[in-house]
This record gives sequence, C-alpha cells and structure tokens, in this order.
Amino acid sequence: MTTTTTAAPAPADLHVPGRTRSAVLPRAFDSLTVDPRKRDLYRLDTYAREGLELFASPSARAWLHANTFVVLKPDALAGRRGPRVLDILEEEGWKPFAARPFHFDPVLTREIWRYQFNAASRQRIAVVDHLLGSGPSALVLLCDTRRAGSGLPASVRLTAAKGAADPASAHGRDLRTRFDRVNGLFNFVHTPDEPADLVRELRLFTYRTGTAWLRSALTQSPPADGQPCPARSLVAELERDVPLHDLAAEPSLGRLAGRTDRWGALAREHRTRDAVRHWLTALSDTDLPPGAARWDILSVLTEWIDCNEPGVAPLLATVAAADWRNEE
Repeated sequence: MTTTTTAAPAPADLHVPGRTRSAVLPRAFDSLTVDPRKRDLYRLDTYAREGLELFASPSARAWLHANTFVVLKPDALAGRRGPRVLDILEEEGWKPFAARPFHFDPVLTREIWRYQFNAASRQRIAVVDHLLGSGPSALVLLCDTRRAGSGLPASVRLTAAKGAADPASAHGRDLRTRFDRVNGLFNFVHTPDEPADLVRELRLFTYRTGTAWLRSALTQSPPADGQPCPARSLVAELERDVPLHDLAAEPSLGRLAGRTDRWGALAREHRTRDAVRHWLTALSDTDLPPGAARWDILSVLTEWIDCNEPGVAPLLATVAAADWRNEE
C-alpha cells in the first residue's frame, strides 16, 4: 500500500529559541533512513520515538539491519497465499523465525500508513477498513540470510524485491507478482520500507502483539533446517478459521446475484465498474454479510475502485535501494 513518488517538503525547523520541538536527538535516525524528510518527521512521531527506546542497545540496532518483517493480511489468509508467501520469501533468503496474530482496526490502519494515507482515494479509504477488518493478520519476523551479499538492510532488500502494490506497475519477477497478487488492495502483504519504518511500525504492532513478545523475539534465531517454523503453524491455524475464497470479481458477482438482499440486487442491476458508486453507497450504510459473501463483495469493490488521488503525493515516498547504495 506504499506509493513511490515525489515526497512532500520537510517539516519546518524543529528548533525554537531556547527550546526544541523534539525530545529525540537530531541524528537518532541517521543510520536508519537515507531520507532527510523522514529523519525530521520521525523525530516528531510518538511511535518512532518509543520504538527507538525498544532498540536502544547496539545489538538491537544491529538487529534492525539484519532483520525485517512481513504482515500477512486477511486477504492472504482468505486466498490461501500464506504458505506461498513464506515459501518464496525463504527461497529468496528471508527466513521466518517468529510470528504473532493480531487484528487491524481503523486507527491502527491509519497510523501504520500515516505518511501515505493522505494520497489514498476516498474509495480506498471506504473499502480498506472492511478489508483489513475481515479477519486476523499475522506479523512474521524475518532474518535476512543473504544480507551480506546485497550490502542492504533486510527491510530495504525486501522492499526492492517486493514490487509495487499496483499491478500496473509490476514486473514479472517482483515478489507480489509471484505471490499472485490480484489488485491494488488484494496484494496480501505489508513490509516496512527501511529500518526507520521497522522501528516505528514494530512499536505500533506491539500494542496488539505485546511488547514482551517482541523483546523475546529479538533474541531468537531462525529455526534450523527440519525444525518446525512458528510462522507456518500459525498461518495454518489462522487459515482453518477463514473461508477459502478465489478473490475474483466476476465469479463473485455471479454468486452475489443469487442473494435476496441489497448486495444481490446490486450484483444483478449494477454489474460494471462505472456503477461502483452504488456499491460504495451500500457499503456506507449496509452491513457486510459474514463468511464467503463478505469476500465476494470485497472482491468486486477492490477490483473496481481507484486506489489513489490523482496528483496527490504521499507525505513520505518509498526509499529506493539505490538511495541506500549511494549512502554506502
């Protein structure tokens, strides 16, 4: 759900005569991001500040470069992409070693994507809470076993390999294409862009997973070959409670057309993308049904909506791997 584009200007000077607007040291994020705008913004960000406290020791700082995470979102579980995602990540050198379930809510969604959501379309904002609130997600910590060869932090290497959320910007070997991503919202995973985002977002996720769990995970090593992987057992457990769905708009329309409720009427009378406003109106004042029918409706909506506001740049753009290489 991150968009690469020109970022907004940096915030105004953090200093006022005799005082400062930040309790975070001026160079605290220097080794964690190559974006000067992010360095300034994160010095004013409560979650980033608290995250720095979790990663205060030299060993914890080193952990931020050697490790990262992936979030398997509810659509990954419904579409049974979890095992595929973990298989491909491990093939490419990111080995899962700890995992924890959690649930998104509207506040967590807006805070995770605080610096990108300003560019989200009204349509995307209307749909995303229903999507991310459709079931559990899984936070999976990953050790980068190939970091030494790349010279990049684990999070940066994964960001570069992952590819854009929008299929129109995809290339054949990006990870989201290999995960068989469906559209701009059914893209199955979220990862932090670089170590500064790892600091901030892990602090946010600890409000769901518990700080004690993260502190314990920081000392864990990836399981040896042949040993059980906690992420795989967690994904299997979560998928048992989520109905399998094809996440395809056309079959979903056909199934919905057989219903006798408002969603059935929409599927019969408004079957094309130019009628998405009728579906969004219904979404604003009609409860989604449970189970597979909920995913039918989300499959139609995520296929038809526009995800971003034209001409609006996110507050922070995605940092490219080349920017990190230029810093070396």
